[in-house]
Formats: sequence, C-alpha cells, structure tokens
Amino acid sequence: MKIYEDIKSYFLNTDDKINDYSNQFYIKSISDKPENHREPEAEFAEPHKRDFFELAILERHTKNIKIGDQIFDNMTNGLAVVSPFQTISYGLTDHDDNDEGYVINFKASVFANIKKTHELQNEFPFFKIHTFPLYHLSDTDFHELLPIAAEMYKEATSDKPHSLEIIRALLRLFLYKIKRMTEDNEGIITVNRFEKIMSKFEHAIVSSDNTFLTVNEYAERMNISPTYLTECVKKVTGKSAQKIIIDYKILYAKTLLYQMDKSIADIAYALDFNEVANFNQFFKRNTGITATQFRKK
Repeated sequence: MKIYEDIKSYFLNTDDKINDYSNQFYIKSISDKPENHREPEAEFAEPHKRDFFELAILERHTKNIKIGDQIFDNMTNGLAVVSPFQTISYGLTDHDDNDEGYVINFKASVFANIKKTHELQNEFPFFKIHTFPLYHLSDTDFHELLPIAAEMYKEATSDKPHSLEIIRALLRLFLYKIKRMTEDNEGIITVNRFEKIMSKFEHAIVSSDNTFLTVNEYAERMNISPTYLTECVKKVTGKSAQKIIIDYKILYAKTLLYQMDKSIADIAYALDFNEVANFNQFFKRNTGITATQFRKK
C-alpha cells in the first residue's frame, strides 16, 4: 500500500501560493466556486496511507471518503480527525463541489517542542490510532474553531515575516480547543454499534492517565462483557482488544524513551513492569528493536 509523505503534492494540495513550510504544514480552503472544482486523481481512489495528520473543519461536505471501514459523504458542522498511517481513500464525484471549510495537513515536526507522531497523539487523545473520529460540532463550537482555521489560511497564503511562528501558535490553539471540546467524546459520529464500542474503548484507554487496565477491567467500566468488547474490536480493527491496549502502551513507552532524564528502569516501572528485563522483552516483541536501540535511533 502506498504511503504519501509529501504534504504539498498530496490529493488536492497543489496551490503554489500556499506555503508548506518545508513539508510540515499545509492548509487548503474548500470553496464552492465552480472554477475551483477539481476531481481527485485516480490514485487517491485506491486505499493508501499518509505519514501526517489531518484535521478538516467542514461547514458542508459532500465527497465520499473512506477511512478504515468508515464511510462518510454528507455532513454539516463536521470535524474530521485522521492520524498518520490510517488507511484512506477518496471516492470520485459526478457533481460539482459545494463544500465549505478548511483541510489542514501537518506533521508533528511543525512544533518546536514536539518532534514525533506518538508525542502528539499522547498530548491530544482525539488523534486515536485505530478508529476514525468524526465529530458533529455544535454551532457554538464550530464557529469558535472556524476563525482560527481561517487565520491559519491567511498566514499560509501571505509572505509576511514570522508566519510559521504564528501558524504554530494558531495550530496549538486549534488543537487545545478541540481537546477541550472532545474530552467527553460527545458529538462523535459512528457508523454502527461495533464502531461505537471501539470508539468508547479507545476513549477509555486514552482517558486513563497512562494507567493501562486489563480487557476485563475496561469492559467492566463500559458495562459490557469482555467477550462482546473483544468481538467489536476485532470487527472494526482486525486486532484483539488486548493488542489495542498494547499499541497504546507502546505509544506511551516511546514517549517516555524520548525523555532522556528517565532511565530504562524508570520507564519499566512507570509502565508497571516489575523487572526491566520483562519490559525489554515486551518492547522488542512489539517493535522489533530493544528500548535502548529505539532511544539511540
């Protein structure tokens, strides 16, 4: 499966007047003007992945887009949140676009103090790594976010000094606003009951302050049986519920490994391993390299 790394050449991101800040950030305005209508190239209709984040704030949206197993084509006051390496494909349309809003693509490296994808996902839990969060925003929340996106677009299309610093500040503000709006997971749009359970499961994991429970304990918190939780997770992701917990545990371990003031032993104990050797075995089994190799790399 093809993985796209260049933000500016991705999908409809080809406007030379928009600064991509050395392949770190790109924002496009979705307009209803007929002269701006373009169809995606056929290659984007095939399932593919990207190594960057996407946020789309959409007053109106009509394109058929599939992310993972979820499909959405029509919505208003929407917020779509897509993490790197989630599978995505775009359906071709046979009508003129009448979409409104902004689509923002960026890499964690756009921030001076956040360099890695997993660090950003830990700071902003709405960037779930398995499900595709799609939120229907209230009018108040939508119109709180939209002007920030418009200001980012204004900066990216100008040649004024310090625009990257302003973009960073605005994007950080945008992300924290979303974090506050979505902390209780309200407004999320789900396609079916399996997707709803999976979304609640991931929300329970990322809301537990990096304390990882068992499948049975998460199921108890969600008032469902462990068997049903496992069934729903498997249908949505193809993975077991235990593997999803492990994925998040590895994500947290990688974040801690970037904190050079913490020893491997400190990190092992923070993750509730009684022995450092057990942590090392766990990390290598799930990443292919040791924790020490990851830190050096």
